[in-house]
Parts: sequence; C-alpha cells; structure tokens
Amino acid sequence: MEYLILFAAMIALMFFMTRGTRKRQKEMIAFRDSMEPGMRVMTASGYVGVVVSIDGDLVTLESSPGAHTSWVRAAVAKPYESVEAVAQEPATEETSSGFVVPDDVSGLITRPQDERRDDDTTK
Repeated sequence: MEYLILFAAMIALMFFMTRGTRKRQKEMIAFRDSMEPGMRVMTASGYVGVVVSIDGDLVTLESSPGAHTSWVRAAVAKPYESVEAVAQEPATEETSSGFVVPDDVSGLITRPQDERRDDDTTK
C-alpha cells in the first residue's frame, strides 16, 4: 500500500512539474500559427526581422530592405518589441505601494565630498 501512495505522489509531482512547460509550448504553437506577413519577430538565436512571406514550414524574414533570409517556422521564438517602443510607454511616478520610483539612477548616486583634513596638507 505504501508503494501505491509513493507511486501516485510521483505521478502527481511529474504532472505539476511539466504543466508549465506544456502551457508554454501551446502558446508558442499558437503564436507560430498566427504569424502573418508584416509582423516583427525574433528567432531563438536573436535574429530580428519582419515576416515577408510564409510558405508552409519556411518563413522569410527581412532585417533590412532587400536582405531576405529563410527560417524554419519552429526557429521563430516570439514577437519582437523594440526597446524604443517599451521606452515610449507612459511611466508612472508611483508604484501601487506608494514609493516614488526615479526615472534614472543619477539621483541615487552619492559622490564623496572633496574634504581635506588639516593634517593631510602637504607643505
């Protein structure tokens, strides 16, 4: 009886450990099926381009005008959102906890004052 409980616990553990992976795989498949020309995407190796055409399992990407490369559909990892697009989103000054979030770190850096002691002076 103890072996049956142990076996059931192992099966349940395996199920819960693989559930997140299966969910991500389904999302990736749904994204790849919804790709269409004009979308900006990034491959698993980091190549960024715009989808020009899709022919079965091959996706043609254009990284700069006239530079076309063909990729296997499974190599396309995710839609690409550039850093500039993220930076243009409106930033909030306060978080939900009420803390003020600075927009840069220059206010956080403190520089030591140039203080000279009387005993450090050279003659």
